[in-house]
Amino acid sequence: MSVKFTALFIVFCLLFLSAGAQAQTAGVVTLRANSTSAQGSLVPVLTWSTNPVATSCRASGGWSGNKGVSGSETLARISASTNYTLTCSWGSGSARVSWVAPTQNTNGTPLTNLAGFRVYYSTSNTSFSTSTLVNDTTSRSTTISALPAGTWYFMVRVLNSSQAESSNSNVATKAVTGATAAATVAITVSSTPPPPPPPPPTSSLKVTDTWVYDVVVVSGTNTLGQLVGSIPKGRPCQSNYRVGTNYYRITNSDVTMAQVTPRSSALVAKCAIS
Repeated sequence: MSVKFTALFIVFCLLFLSAGAQAQTAGVVTLRANSTSAQGSLVPVLTWSTNPVATSCRASGGWSGNKGVSGSETLARISASTNYTLTCSWGSGSARVSWVAPTQNTNGTPLTNLAGFRVYYSTSNTSFSTSTLVNDTTSRSTTISALPAGTWYFMVRVLNSSQAESSNSNVATKAVTGATAAATVAITVSSTPPPPPPPPPTSSLKVTDTWVYDVVVVSGTNTLGQLVGSIPKGRPCQSNYRVGTNYYRITNSDVTMAQVTPRSSALVAKCAIS
């Protein structure tokens, strides 16, 4: 692509610009959370990195804004399931600005004190905050490199030996493209289950069925085991030790044992409030 334009300077000057974007390949975004599941609420702590190092990153979903190309951030507490996404870009390009050296001042006299050229460039066409100086008066071009993805604007001024600059040239523009990649981490927050109802008072909890069972642990939970004996109805039960819905621990001395060896010292029977 070539853009050709003229401008009125301290001297008359002809300028043109060619710009090209380098082919880009997306890298890898790694995004992790301190936990991806919780009950009730969670304060997420997100940690991320890019490989190779990205040009820029931006957050979306449960967070927002521009982010560093690597880092860690503690976010606000959440009480509902939330997704966090980080999208990063890899991209750079170059632009070659060329000119024909002026030969006259604006008053028509020969130009004898040409000192150089200053090339301005920016992602805004109204505010050119970055420039490069070409001191070699024999130079007729310069290349601006390492331009991140985006739309870039360029203009040129001429300098004389007094370091006076000409007025601006007209502005040329070029879109520099880049590759992107994203990563998302999902945090699932489930509601806190209600607390179990308080056990009935010990004094009113009585045996309602004569069969007695031992207790086994299955996947970390006390579970009703095998039949090991019998107990008279009406004997007291211990409300602070429950298995399943309505089986409670009873006093072992109240039990008439069968010809079975219990697999635990805890024996339970079906109980209810009498």
